[in-house]
Amino acid sequence: MEHGKRFVNENPEIGMMLEQLYVKRELDGWYKNKCAQEIEIPNSFQAIQSIKNMEVKNSINPSSEIYIQMHDLKGADGFWLGQQITLKISKLAPVFIMDFCYQLRHNLIDGLYDIVGTAESLELIQASNQIRRIMEMDGYIELSYLYDFYDTVYEWDSLQDIQPFNRRFTLGEALFTDVLELC
Repeated sequence: MEHGKRFVNENPEIGMMLEQLYVKRELDGWYKNKCAQEIEIPNSFQAIQSIKNMEVKNSINPSSEIYIQMHDLKGADGFWLGQQITLKISKLAPVFIMDFCYQLRHNLIDGLYDIVGTAESLELIQASNQIRRIMEMDGYIELSYLYDFYDTVYEWDSLQDIQPFNRRFTLGEALFTDVLELC
């Protein structure tokens, strides 16, 4: 394992699990069981007033996604803004990541305009802060896209039983993607 990776260094139990799982291949059965588990929406999410609807996409995979639809915002001249938070939760380690999506419609725009990015509206900022607090109280750690998710955790020559599929094996792939193809 590369040394100096902030997240793995700060969470040595996750680093040890990754080594047992991907390098030593000692946890194949555990991996299959974890992938089959279902993630549930935390009950505390119901208290977030700006949420309109929530849906879990569980699959036999090392992660699940919770789609959180916010209440639509409407304004003059046909303005409509739809907002969604996608909460990706790993089943292998207590980590999560959030994505934000906007859909914009206005009389001056032909069709629906989709935007993916950071939380920019007051509703998304407040909801994402509440979600972070709830997840952290439940023992989860948020991964940073910039500093954690795309960090290389192994070079391919360390992973003899896994077929290379990218230039590097990242923490995001290790914790959210079925790279072992056991499920």
